[in-house]
Amino acid sequence: MKDVWDKFSDLLGKTIFHPQYYLKSYEYMVVEAVKKYVKGILVDIGCGRQVYKKELLPFVKKYIGVDHPNISRLYKNKEKPDILADATKIPLKEGYCNTALMISVLEHLPYPQRAVKEANRILSKRGYLILITVQNYVLHDTPFDFFRYTRFGLKKILEDAGFKVITIKPLGNFFELMGQYLNVFLLYRTKDLIKSRRMKIAGYFAIPFVYALCLISNFIVFFFRKTLQKDRRGGFAIYNLAVAQKP
Repeated sequence: MKDVWDKFSDLLGKTIFHPQYYLKSYEYMVVEAVKKYVKGILVDIGCGRQVYKKELLPFVKKYIGVDHPNISRLYKNKEKPDILADATKIPLKEGYCNTALMISVLEHLPYPQRAVKEANRILSKRGYLILITVQNYVLHDTPFDFFRYTRFGLKKILEDAGFKVITIKPLGNFFELMGQYLNVFLLYRTKDLIKSRRMKIAGYFAIPFVYALCLISNFIVFFFRKTLQKDRRGGFAIYNLAVAQKP
């Protein structure tokens, strides 16, 4: 089922026809940020399936994907990470790369401060760390879901690791957050039905109806997204996007 979901996400992840459209669209914003700041060698920490590798390659001298060996085993894509290692112990020399990238990684690390310090270590002077992490979202990828980050907490972690914070941008508003909660709730309940012996068939029959409800939710939220201002205080942000520089 995970393989089917991954293929579906690759096909429609950037469109409003994906149940997690708002999450995916904000994740893509980090790719645009990378294009703005990237230079030289890029290390993608917690690279997973390396979804954005092809898009980033034209902007870098070299792309290096790093992922934990236990996590990498969960992905069945043909292209494997260049380095299998813990995010707190990356086997690269000090000052090796010019840009470090962490997309939806920090919330899954039991020792996030160590990982951010490690990113600082492998970066060259004036190199950039670009990351996006959740502030409000349901539990996912359990039991490896440890933290949520406000922009204030993120700033503290980055500065304590020796970074100069360039920007931290809250992404999302109340309507997008509620829409995502509704869609993920529907997806989780459908998944539970399919896993149930007695309700498996009902779960499969529910898929088109759940998908239709997710689309309705997306279009309603899209209307509010275009007509109402963003949450300037960031209280209902789904993500925080941070860009920091090693002095």
